[in-house]
Amino acid sequence: MSYMIVVIVGAIIGFIAGKYLKGSEHGSGIDAAAGALGGCVFVVLSRVVGPAAAAGWFMSTVVTIIGAVVTLFILRQFMLRKAVAVSRPGRRF
Repeated sequence: MSYMIVVIVGAIIGFIAGKYLKGSEHGSGIDAAAGALGGCVFVVLSRVVGPAAAAGWFMSTVVTIIGAVVTLFILRQFMLRKAVAVSRPGRRF
């Protein structure tokens, strides 16, 4: 499977999974980018681990979907910790 198709499938799955996962709302673009990146990384790792792990288009698609969802979930867990706004007393002149 071509890496361009992996990026496209990962971006689409990242966009769709971003609508369903709970967590910080940071935008659909970041969801799609995280899905594309995760899909590529997981496909490369599966091809390094075993030569037949992502040899066919079906297994590459499955690995891309899993990679996109896992990467988006991990991204949401890190972005869940938001900075707490500290209110300062106003200045008096």
